[in-house]
Amino acid sequence: MILKQDRYELGRADTNDLCFRDVAGLSRKHLAFERDGTNWVVRDLGSTNGTFVNGTQLTGTQVLKPKDRVTAGELSVVYSEGAAPAAQTVVFIEKSAETTEEASMTSSLDGLEEESKSAVSAHVDALIRAGRELAGHMPLDKVFDLILDLSVEAVGASRGVLMTLEEGELQVRSSKGAGFRISSHVRDLVLREKRSLLVRDALTDQALGARMSIVQDQIRSMLAVPLQTKNGVIGLIYLDSPFLIREFTKEDLSVLTVMSNIAAVRIEHARLAELEQAEKLRAQEMQHAAMIQRSILPSNFPPFPDRREFQLHAHMTPARGVGGDLFDFFLLDQDHLAFAVGDVSGKGVPAALFMAVARTLLRATAPHRQSPAECLTYMNASLNAENTSGMFVTFFYGVLDIRTGELQFANAGHNPPYVFSPDGTYRFLEGKGGPMLGLFPGLTYETSTTKFGPGDGILVYTDGVTEAKDTAEEFFEEQRLEEYLRAHASEPAEQFVNGLHRKVEEFAMGAPQADDITALALRYLG
Repeated sequence: MILKQDRYELGRADTNDLCFRDVAGLSRKHLAFERDGTNWVVRDLGSTNGTFVNGTQLTGTQVLKPKDRVTAGELSVVYSEGAAPAAQTVVFIEKSAETTEEASMTSSLDGLEEESKSAVSAHVDALIRAGRELAGHMPLDKVFDLILDLSVEAVGASRGVLMTLEEGELQVRSSKGAGFRISSHVRDLVLREKRSLLVRDALTDQALGARMSIVQDQIRSMLAVPLQTKNGVIGLIYLDSPFLIREFTKEDLSVLTVMSNIAAVRIEHARLAELEQAEKLRAQEMQHAAMIQRSILPSNFPPFPDRREFQLHAHMTPARGVGGDLFDFFLLDQDHLAFAVGDVSGKGVPAALFMAVARTLLRATAPHRQSPAECLTYMNASLNAENTSGMFVTFFYGVLDIRTGELQFANAGHNPPYVFSPDGTYRFLEGKGGPMLGLFPGLTYETSTTKFGPGDGILVYTDGVTEAKDTAEEFFEEQRLEEYLRAHASEPAEQFVNGLHRKVEEFAMGAPQADDITALALRYLG
């Protein structure tokens, strides 16, 4: 870069004359180059990590001499008076490499006098343009194209390709030219040994001259450098020149190595930005899915405010925004109340979809079947017929005769509910159950019957209640649930259910929720 102004500020902020937003260790306004008569001086602008001249930290200002190296974070600037016309001075900017391999070079101005002015200008311009344009927020596919364009222009290559490693496989992200292949030897050297490679004439190289891809494509001079971050190699840049149109130099390798280091950091940042955006979209989709699921499950309580014969309340807390637990209730007629609780295998959106199908089948089946057993038998056949996922749902379905207190029910692999009285006594609701729905074809279920007296209630829950864990990995278990039953059996249904959810939450004490938590309480008042 030729210094024409009287002052240049350098740092990460966009307001700097020389902006390098993604360079580690660089402050927003790090240093300034200032003209002082016929000399140039460097001044630190109160940077966090300091400015160094030839390895010594700068305390005030210092007059620059040819070949002085100014270091700021991972950025180095080499000052020279020998690469420009009279009365002009040049700085060469590079990003420090983390490692120095046998085939990689560190760029400097030592050989500028031997290199043409046009080549120097191409290198410097490419690095300055890389620092400015890669500091933006362009999409990742455009980042790939820009990096390759800058690399090809900087060294005067005829062809080139930028490839990234995706799940262990190289994928082409950008290319210029056509009909060429990368030698496996070159690829392995760059990716496995993390080495930059310069070959002046491939046909005379002992390792490459006999390789078919080199001979067939008539490749003479080539460059290959790894795209390397702190976490490892993420890809490579490969450039070549067939027919010896141009022989690459050590300076070409140096500038391409610096370019690849800058590019690798920018690619990682762009990837992280895209992942962050994808995560935001996924979170929005999950919010929409949760809203849809809440609209599917009953949400108005009390559900039948004009009915004095019973109390009913239910609540579900999903583990992942949307869940596979379900509850439902509806009047089959003025004298019969149907209610159900289910627990789908798995979690998240797939479980929620399976849950919605099961609830739809219940709603479509219940008004036309004579007993709970017939409903479950039909639901199992329907779920199994189209079930390619192997998912299933445990399901409890009951029908209460509001006039008499008789309960008919069928259980498909679900936790046995508790029947309880206001005095705190309780019992398991035993019956002839069957396996879960959707997994096995040809199953039939049986209906069982019990009788409620005035004040008796039933608690139907999923195993997310009893299998909730605290920070010590201890389960809530049936014992704590039964203690809660004895202490709160006389409470109204809504207070009873909400209190149970709070009890489980207090027990977990901030431990991650592993499963959906659902509870439904129905009290028969007579």
